[in-house]
Amino acid sequence: MLSDYLLLILDKYKRQGGKYLLPQLSSTNLNIQVKALALKAGWNYSLPKIRFKQGKPIERKNDNETCLSFSDQITTHTMRRTVITTLLIRGVPEHIVRRISGHSTNSKEFYRYLVIAQDYLNNHVMDAYDKLAKRT
Repeated sequence: MLSDYLLLILDKYKRQGGKYLLPQLSSTNLNIQVKALALKAGWNYSLPKIRFKQGKPIERKNDNETCLSFSDQITTHTMRRTVITTLLIRGVPEHIVRRISGHSTNSKEFYRYLVIAQDYLNNHVMDAYDKLAKRT
């Protein structure tokens, strides 16, 4: 059963006829919408984007030669990576996250998420250990 809130959203955006419940967005248009959402959330602070060319760091800038904002850089892939990492940090079993994300069992890309999540968990365990050690 769907929540009332979700039903209101579906009713607001439903398509009349056609084979899809909601309007279809191209990946380009979806990324534009994600950037607009990030801007509305106030994520418009400057965030340098560094790429390496022949081993040398090069900062990508706007057309007016200023630093890119976070909202300019966020994409659906950023959101996908965030969801995968968050699920792993929250303790969702690895095989379930792989299934949701579509990664194969031996995926090198998925391994990166595991390392990030494990580092996060290790830091929290060490913080807890430090707090316990100070009490004795």
